[in-house]
Amino acid sequence: MIRTRLTALAFLLCSQCAVAQSDPVLASRAEFAEAVRAYQAHDTAAFLDHAARAESLRPDHGGVLYTLASAYALSGDSARALASLQRFAALGYFADAAADSDFARLRITPRFAEVRRALEANRRPVVRSTAAFTLPQRDLLTEGVAYDPRTRAFFVGSVHYRKILRVDRSGRASDFIPSERDGLWAPLGMRVDSARGVLWVAAAARPQMIHYNSADADRSGLFRYDLASARLTGKFLIPADGATHVLGDLTISRNGDVYSSDSRAPVVWRVRAGSDSLEHFVESPLLLAAQGLALTPDERTLYLADYSRGILKIDVASKAVTLVHNREGVPAALGIDGLYLSRGKLIAIQNGVEPHRVVRLTLDSQGDSLIAGEVLERNHPRYSEPTLGVLVGSDLFYVANSQWEKFGETGTVAKPDELVPPVILRLRL
Repeated sequence: MIRTRLTALAFLLCSQCAVAQSDPVLASRAEFAEAVRAYQAHDTAAFLDHAARAESLRPDHGGVLYTLASAYALSGDSARALASLQRFAALGYFADAAADSDFARLRITPRFAEVRRALEANRRPVVRSTAAFTLPQRDLLTEGVAYDPRTRAFFVGSVHYRKILRVDRSGRASDFIPSERDGLWAPLGMRVDSARGVLWVAAAARPQMIHYNSADADRSGLFRYDLASARLTGKFLIPADGATHVLGDLTISRNGDVYSSDSRAPVVWRVRAGSDSLEHFVESPLLLAAQGLALTPDERTLYLADYSRGILKIDVASKAVTLVHNREGVPAALGIDGLYLSRGKLIAIQNGVEPHRVVRLTLDSQGDSLIAGEVLERNHPRYSEPTLGVLVGSDLFYVANSQWEKFGETGTVAKPDELVPPVILRLRL
């Protein structure tokens, strides 16, 4: 049973062993890989040894913590196995531990029944949103959404068809940027700069898009469109450098500077207002899989969600990058895709944890630690990998069902009848 659990919860754990041991995430990945090999070889002692080392380096990671619980159980240490499962549950994760043969000896204990109830509570749906609108085309593969306050129109990107749809205030959808126009790759994160009347789009060449050209593999950039005419007014591409790049999200400062996260390179890119090119804003080894970004109101701090590491804090002036600490009892801040700042609190869309959820995270007065967390939405019946959203006033509008998992690596859908119309949810904050 553990093999399935490792696959489901390991989000971005890899099998590399030759890593910089000074980095706890990379070192934990290496230990985790060794733990998996020991498990498959039925070497219980080595399994426990490597699992314990992996957990000491990443104590909040669901896949690692669950693996340690399994290792303790198989080693006959029921007390520590149960304690690990309880901490796993306290971080908000779910796993069907009752069906896992690794915990067979624990099933008859009262403490295991308590753990099982806690895990089931984590899976219980929390539904607070309503459907804002639904798009009829089922195979769009939607990722990003943006909003124009002047016209009250939404924009939704279709990864598969390499196009952007405009949804007017009545809910009627039409093509804003038709498929493949302007050489547009798969649109990911998007933001409207209403002060300048433009739509910014982070795009990347992805195999799931139609007419994918392998010559464009690893390419990415920002596209800028005039909102009134839909005319392309700027294309800012990362120069081909032999590395993989995926600009997945972006945010915009009041003066028009655009910051974009690169989920495949340890870089946050910037287009300065009035510039005609991308520049390195900051590069840091802390960036492993950069996702959503959120500027504070004074624009001195840029918060960034790293899928593998957690939430990072970037000082805009000094460009110093630090990890935001998670205090005990706060839901794990891993597996975050979209990140937003509303009334001083971070709103995070987590599709890299099980179950998927939206959480509100409270920062301390210095903005250096997460001191509280609240689940706003969880395991919604419309979920099929929720991704990105946009704040409109005090509401979050976000993609509920991107359906990434139903598209193969080549963009084909094995079971097209299982696709459903994309839904944008409205969550009142």
